[in-house]
Amino acid sequence: MLDSSSISGVLQTYRPERDALVELLASLSPDDWAQPTECPAYSVKGVATHVLGDDLSLLSRQRDGALQGLVYTTEELPGADFRTLLDAFNDQWVTSARFMSPLLLIELLRLTGEWTGTYYESVDPRSPGEPVGLFGASPGSSSPFWHAIAREYLERWIHHSQIRRALGLGSLADWQFLRTGIEVAAAMAQMEPVVPTDPEGTWGFGPIVLGPAQQSADILTRAHTSESIRRLASGPMEIVEFISAVAGRP
Repeated sequence: MLDSSSISGVLQTYRPERDALVELLASLSPDDWAQPTECPAYSVKGVATHVLGDDLSLLSRQRDGALQGLVYTTEELPGADFRTLLDAFNDQWVTSARFMSPLLLIELLRLTGEWTGTYYESVDPRSPGEPVGLFGASPGSSSPFWHAIAREYLERWIHHSQIRRALGLGSLADWQFLRTGIEVAAAMAQMEPVVPTDPEGTWGFGPIVLGPAQQSADILTRAHTSESIRRLASGPMEIVEFISAVAGRP
């Protein structure tokens, strides 16, 4: 199972995933950039801009020790819950960055991909870092840094797949990217990943069967509603319910 000693497998996927995203974005027409995505307020350009904002945020707060950006949003929305604060922070960034040209956005994503890859490769994965809720950490606590590295890969994989689906290309289900996504999801569920040797085989973790590659990538990158995931995944009902709650698209 994925842990601090094996996080290098995730790190080895960081740069290829970003290279694939940059290559895809560089091929888009103006109409492609304007396509709506499953995130109601964001076009393809909006999701790509959000990914850039994530990169800038993690580099600032994790690498450089800057104040967490949500602190400023809290000043504007006192008393708001975490989800509201996070959505407001992201929306404000995407709206403010609308002036960026697609070419500049691509160039910046290439740069921040290199910077985050270099930083995560240099950090001690066992060192304490910010709390990662997907691994069960509570606010104000600390998580080993490999949790943040794993979470950020999952975030990138999800948004990359959202862009692909908006363009009619399907979720990012290439073996390398799906294998890493399955390993991260399995680690969050504290289960062993199930990675088939046969390209046509089924994927999953622990007793959970997600299905063939494309279906598994769809489930884990939030292509489906919770109701659909309950129909597609099989295994102990309480675990399927948990997966559908976490990965189900509103």
